[in-house]
Amino acid sequence: MKDPKSVKIRRNYDAEFKEEMTRMLASGRSAKEISEAFGIAENLLYRWKRMATKKTKSNSEADRNDKAAKLAAEVAKLRAENERLKTDREILKKALGLLSQSDSGTSMS
Repeated sequence: MKDPKSVKIRRNYDAEFKEEMTRMLASGRSAKEISEAFGIAENLLYRWKRMATKKTKSNSEADRNDKAAKLAAEVAKLRAENERLKTDREILKKALGLLSQSDSGTSMS
């Protein structure tokens, strides 16, 4: 039979507590200091920190992908507008040329 002192009780920590502990680590407090103050294993603190870093990294990648998609849509919209404006300009050039020809033809008569 196991010695009751050697049985470890698994504790569950909520996300808010984990975030607070990782903020403490980020603020410069040592893992040893935090683990002693809160009765948490140092390796657990490092694991939480690593998980928080991965989460932040994946969120920033998603943000970058979202921004890239928005920029691509904006570029497509601007290219379409640019083509429309080029077409309008060509039509106006031709109209101006026709009007110039008809004006010069009527003034000579």
